[in-house]
Amino acid sequence: MNAHISHATGTTGKAEPERAAPQMAEVTFSRALRAEWLKLRALRLNWWLCAAAVALLIVTLIATVLSTRFLMADASLTSGDARQTGLNLFENVFSTFTLVTLLMGALAAVAITTEHTSGSIRSSLAAVPNRTVFFFAKLLAVLVFIGALTAVLVVLSFAVLLPLSGFYDVLPELLGPEIWWLVFSSWAVVVITSAIGFGLGALLRSTAGAVVTYCLLLFSGPIALGLLLAVSGGAMWVTELMRFEIFALQRQFTAGTASMSTDLPVPLAGLLLMVWAAAAVVPGWLVFSRRDA
Repeated sequence: MNAHISHATGTTGKAEPERAAPQMAEVTFSRALRAEWLKLRALRLNWWLCAAAVALLIVTLIATVLSTRFLMADASLTSGDARQTGLNLFENVFSTFTLVTLLMGALAAVAITTEHTSGSIRSSLAAVPNRTVFFFAKLLAVLVFIGALTAVLVVLSFAVLLPLSGFYDVLPELLGPEIWWLVFSSWAVVVITSAIGFGLGALLRSTAGAVVTYCLLLFSGPIALGLLLAVSGGAMWVTELMRFEIFALQRQFTAGTASMSTDLPVPLAGLLLMVWAAAAVVPGWLVFSRRDA
């Protein structure tokens, strides 16, 4: 036996290859999405905002039922175009979805800001180190959650409006494009506009700041442009500008075939709504991916 070879473990003269450190399994987008979905379901404030949205719609439906009974009791009001009256009945309720966007935008903002205020963002990023994957998984989970809730509100609306319009014989053509566009566009407006709240939440990291900024963004535009219109004596350029604020784009997008001649084309109104959403989401993503947690 060679005397230069030691019997001690690990001293045979040949270096043993080092064992590679165990690597963590790569976190896929679908796994991150599932985790964010579970977080949304567990956040109590989300369910309070959902309850507020349902309550708002229920109040609107009750008011619609009472006002319809009053109008139909007057024989002079029942001699008009029944189909148009039925469509107006649906439009009155689905116009409430514009206000639902306020609650859903707040929900979207809270979904990201609570990560920072509670300090859970560090454990979230430890589980999903890729910030872009984390950001867009949370965004998609939030929009799916809001889309599902809005679909429930649509079903609730139909559950009241169909019997009501049938009872008063003002049932609109259910297979007509006007009703289906009204339903789809009202649903899409809530989802698209909510993305603005999420982007502001990622950008500001403050629940109060994001929600207040979101509300100001939606409400200050019409107010400021209305004042500017009065000061300018009804200038045409102010009238043109008023077509591009968020609430105006929502109305023009949901109008469909009933849009006025001065309205933007429906596809353009929808595209500009998505531009508004991207104007909040993209800066929010850039700041989130570069700023310290």
